Amino acid sequence: MTSPPRDAASLDTLRDAARLFVDSTSLRQAARDIGMSPTGLRGFLDGADPYVKTARKLAEWYVREAGRQQTGLTVQTAAAALDLLTKHLPVGRRDAAAAELVEVLHRYGTGGETTPPGWLTELRRSYAADSP
Repeated sequence: MTSPPRDAASLDTLRDAARLFVDSTSLRQAARDIGMSPTGLRGFLDGADPYVKTARKLAEWYVREAGRQQTGLTVQTAAAALDLLTKHLPVGRRDAAAAELVEVLHRYGTGGETTPPGWLTELRRSYAADSP
């Protein structure tokens, strides 16, 4: 099975986004905005695996930052948002809940007036591919 796009908000994706943010601001400013120490951010950028709490902060920052940008929502950002929304659920029910959320968004967004956004179509396809 191939890695579905909903897993695309990986540590590498977060690392790339954080690196671009640091390049456009500064290490200290980026660390402050993300909610971590500059030393921790430097370690993450250099390839260290973050603690679970730090990874959550990075994902939350990633989703927040994507909302501020003028470009459209990407499948990676949508996947990260779904991951954050379902983190509190039992591990075995997260995928089913996320798939159901995607279906609800698709159902409400396809009333004939508009075309579903690319990120929604891609996420829906990836969840369908994983269904038995």
